[in-house]
Amino acid sequence: MATWGLNFVAVKLLFHEMEPPAVALSRLLFMWLALVAVCKWKNIDLKFEGKDLWMTLLQGCLSMGVYIVLFLEGIKRSGAAEGAILLGTGPIFTMLLAVMLGQETMTRRAIYGLLIAFSGVALVTQTSDPCAENSLFGNLLMLASAFVWATSTVVSRPLLSRKHPLAMMAVSMPGALPVILPYSLRSFASSPWSTLTPLTWAMLAYFCVVAGVVGFVLFYEGVSQVGAAGAMLYQYFVPPLAAVSAWLVLGTPLRWPQLIGIAIVLSGVWLATRSRTERLNPPIPETGPA
Repeated sequence: MATWGLNFVAVKLLFHEMEPPAVALSRLLFMWLALVAVCKWKNIDLKFEGKDLWMTLLQGCLSMGVYIVLFLEGIKRSGAAEGAILLGTGPIFTMLLAVMLGQETMTRRAIYGLLIAFSGVALVTQTSDPCAENSLFGNLLMLASAFVWATSTVVSRPLLSRKHPLAMMAVSMPGALPVILPYSLRSFASSPWSTLTPLTWAMLAYFCVVAGVVGFVLFYEGVSQVGAAGAMLYQYFVPPLAAVSAWLVLGTPLRWPQLIGIAIVLSGVWLATRSRTERLNPPIPETGPA
């Protein structure tokens, strides 16, 4: 989550010289090659068949295709802090989907948390900077990306019970090609690669390597151990990290609606997920002396 919190600033800096479509294809190609190389080096089996193969490709289409397009287009039109706050609703969507699929159970406290979190989302969306072009549309794209990310996380859970996270990621990458290629190919071919500054190359490396390969591998390792909803609990660390890093690096002011929105969203996510933690880890009843 630390790598993803700083990722919002890296992407904003990337957009000074690169367009979102070119960034998307660059990341996909690099991550694909890097993951296959690592799997070969570590002798990790990349053989997927039948239902596992189709589900893995679907997961890749969602997480590396649809999600990345929505995320990049959304963050281009939204502030780094606002985008991170809205993307922080991912745990809420994950919980709802997990309940629908029978992976989790919904409690009254969780319902209250959902309502509180979405009220924070509404506050952030409605109080966007009026001088920022397309900020409302960008916020809606970020909200949509949170839903797609949550869907891909729920899809990945049964796969990770049978397959290594690195293998699942490597095999899932081709599933994103039908989405990324039409979106990115022209922009990728016309990008000014020879004139990119060292800062842009550094941010592209961060986006592809640190937030890409490292961040995703760590996340899916967590999903395989604690489940989709459990791993997504930690995503509420992303908005504060993104907001503070945007303030420090980009000079983006932290307005009161954003600070209040962070507090409301995090409070709702905490309330909604606390019931899950208590249910999975009930307190041990105290007993008297024998």
